[in-house]
Amino acid sequence: MRLLNGNNLKLAGEFISAAFTPAIDYENPVPGTEPFLITVVESVLMTLRFALLAMSVSIPIGALLAFFSTTAWWPKARNKRGLKLLLMGTLIISKSWITFARSIHELMWGILFITVMGISTTAAIIAVSIPFSGILAKIYSEIIEEHSTEVQELFQSIGAGVFSSFCLGIIPQALPDLLSYTFYRLECALRTATVFGFIGIETIGYRIKLSSDEFHYHEVWTYLYVLFGSIAILEWWSRSIRKRLGGSAN
Repeated sequence: MRLLNGNNLKLAGEFISAAFTPAIDYENPVPGTEPFLITVVESVLMTLRFALLAMSVSIPIGALLAFFSTTAWWPKARNKRGLKLLLMGTLIISKSWITFARSIHELMWGILFITVMGISTTAAIIAVSIPFSGILAKIYSEIIEEHSTEVQELFQSIGAGVFSSFCLGIIPQALPDLLSYTFYRLECALRTATVFGFIGIETIGYRIKLSSDEFHYHEVWTYLYVLFGSIAILEWWSRSIRKRLGGSAN
């Protein structure tokens, strides 16, 4: 089978040339349909909603797993054998689940859950949340481990509990980096939401697929430019927040 035949080259040329003239209306309008630009905006909002829902599930699960997979909060005095076993058991279980969740790509989870539950936003969000929570947990725990425990130990020395000294001594130091990575994962969630559109979830990817199937490349480029712009705005917003918090802007 030849990949570079005349027809394929022609389609590639049409696709590239369409980038210079993105559509502001349907290439083959159907009477009674809503305006094209309204459809574009709605598809972006659907994509953003999907990403936010997936992250709203992933962040608390990832934070909880990160807490149990780090030793930064462990009490200094662990003389009781039962406490040692409990802490080590929790650490091993948490790290094992994080590794398992990260080892399978969200698209594989997506195929699995969509096969079982049917094409639905719920199935897709669950599929994205599993690996994303594992990735967030891994990075969160590494960020926490990198920061000094001096302030935490100071709080413990004046009688603060294990959890409160961890929250007051470690989290404020790590917060800029934690937020920075969280925003990065949100950008990833936007891209993932787009890809899930190609398997039937109503995000901007779904609209791109419909237009592409009809060879409406000017429409495709409009969707792509809006997607690029949305990610750029999100990156600018996250960078401004990190600057205010004193974190790295890179």
